[in-house]
Amino acid sequence: MITRRAVLRGVTGAAVGIAAGGALAACGGGDEEPAAAKASATPRKGGKLRAAFIGGSAESTDPTLAANVGVDYVRARLVWDTLGELDGGKPVWRLAESVEPNADATRWTVRIRKGVTFSDGRPLTADDVLFSLRTLVQKRSPQGGFITHLDLKKARAKDARTVELPLTMADGFFDLALAHSMFVFPDGTKNFAKAPGSGPYVLKKWQAGRSSVLAPREGYWDAAGGGPYLDELELISVTDAAARLSGLKAGQFEYACGLALTAVRTERGNDALRIELPPKDLWVDLSLPMNLGLKPFTDERVVRAVKLALDRESLVRTVTLGQGEVGNDLVGAHQPYFDDGIAQTAYDPERARKLLAEAGAGGLSLRIRTSNYDYGTEESATAIVPMLAKAGIRATLDKVPAADYYSDFKTILSTPVQTAAYHPNPLPLMIRTYYGSAAPFPITGTGDAAKVDPLIAAMNRATGDKQRAARMADLQEYLHDQGGEALFARVPTVSGAAAKAHGIKARGYADYPSLRDAFVE
Repeated sequence: MITRRAVLRGVTGAAVGIAAGGALAACGGGDEEPAAAKASATPRKGGKLRAAFIGGSAESTDPTLAANVGVDYVRARLVWDTLGELDGGKPVWRLAESVEPNADATRWTVRIRKGVTFSDGRPLTADDVLFSLRTLVQKRSPQGGFITHLDLKKARAKDARTVELPLTMADGFFDLALAHSMFVFPDGTKNFAKAPGSGPYVLKKWQAGRSSVLAPREGYWDAAGGGPYLDELELISVTDAAARLSGLKAGQFEYACGLALTAVRTERGNDALRIELPPKDLWVDLSLPMNLGLKPFTDERVVRAVKLALDRESLVRTVTLGQGEVGNDLVGAHQPYFDDGIAQTAYDPERARKLLAEAGAGGLSLRIRTSNYDYGTEESATAIVPMLAKAGIRATLDKVPAADYYSDFKTILSTPVQTAAYHPNPLPLMIRTYYGSAAPFPITGTGDAAKVDPLIAAMNRATGDKQRAARMADLQEYLHDQGGEALFARVPTVSGAAAKAHGIKARGYADYPSLRDAFVE
């Protein structure tokens, strides 16, 4: 099962702690930069790059645990290659040469790339892939939560380069799961902290809570496609966001993730730095989810009234400092299969008042559970209170310490209304994570399971882009009109790079960018 922290942390979970100073606990990845900051350079060999990321007390070199800490995941992407990665919400195959379903998407066949070796010289085989997938599920690694319906007993290596993966349910989007950080290590690995990888770098030195030093490896299978370019790469754990920016400006490192939104403005004129934003499909969704199984939200008119009471344009200006965009009560904007033809939820406090009166809920009082665990959640809750008042709703805040916010999972699932920051995953996986009776994190409850479950089942059975798009559109129309998500804004994550640092890309995860092709001028 996906851990409770993991589901709100994108790929994996990376419970990376709170970035001080109102910073985002993430980094940009540099795929999309402000127009004025665009830079181009020709990759070159040599040099050293130092990059600062958010660390934590649980740091480890075990790839099955990497998703729990930001700096660990960034390191793991360099040491252990994956079956595939995501680009614009679609799979780009790495160690897998191809991934294909049968007619009803109950069995998938993975063809392994030829000529790949681990850093100890062993060739990559189908047995390694099967062992790695089994391990990720059995050890309950966060990314393993996306393939729990893999039938482990019946999965087999058909030959040295072919793996057959039967499922316990139809899943037309299983390719997205397999492109979701499935690290591969040798069959029979016992000490995962020292498992050989097939990635571009090898770990030379590691001090928990301080830094990791990596060197390029000989015989990297994809060297013709890009890196490794650097002679040495150092990943540095820096908990405080202000310290990451200060260190970047002082030349202590050449890249830093998890910067405060204010850096977009304060460093705009700094020619020594580039402030970078990820593509919009990798932005964070800010929402006010309502549990449809709990009063007063068992009445759809009350749910609709809350959605209408939110001045989304104002929230974008204040909470996201004008850097974000308006949300439309649906997760995953700008991703493949997102339905951007659905009409935007309006700001209409008078209509909200009328709906509450019709529901017999005039003078409604709400207590909103919130925390500063993520940037924008507590800030938005504070801004939402006077907006609800204009619709006749008296709201107060239940501010929970960040360290305690996810400690009581039962409380989260039994709270009528609370704030949330959804870090991006591929849209179909996000929907299965948050909605329906089988969801591991149904923050809007399962009160609508009888309606939403058949729509999710139809989505799961869809194969081919035409069917996928149609079933996704049906599901999103329902979630927009009858779901419990008042998703009001989307906010970018922010990172910074010295002028001489290049080639750092999100490749599916703005929170944990890929440094595979990083280089310095």
